[in-house]
Amino acid sequence: MTHQIAYLNPNRHIYTRTDVPLDRSMAEIKKMLVGAGCTRTGTQEDTRGKVPFYTLLFEKDGQPFMIEYPIIYERSRGGPDKLRMDISGRIIRDRIKALLIEVEIGASPFAGAMAQFAAIADRSTGRPVPMENYLLEHRQEIRTGTLFLPSGGST
Repeated sequence: MTHQIAYLNPNRHIYTRTDVPLDRSMAEIKKMLVGAGCTRTGTQEDTRGKVPFYTLLFEKDGQPFMIEYPIIYERSRGGPDKLRMDISGRIIRDRIKALLIEVEIGASPFAGAMAQFAAIADRSTGRPVPMENYLLEHRQEIRTGTLFLPSGGST
């Protein structure tokens, strides 16, 4: 899995002022997805390394989706950068909320709004990855027509 890493400067980003714990954001996201008709939701946590990886898995109408939470650090002036997964949770929560508003008002169907998170099988590993990650990792091959999208994966 390729969780994106971001570094934020304190007081330069509104999210650095959050105090909402990651688990609360995750619960709010799951509640929104269930309210939108998702029949299966789950969270995968990988704590084997020094940085924990969190992945949200959900399904609607038989289509699997997955979101890899970004790894966010708040820069520190004098010491080590601080891991801020609470910020990651709020960013994903707000992103999902905005996409579900598009669905609710009829501006986009659910599958279209969540297309970047569609879980597809990576050709090299066979493991499910979010469409967004797959497209970013293989953009040159897609641009030149030497790689086609794989079939849908399963979660």
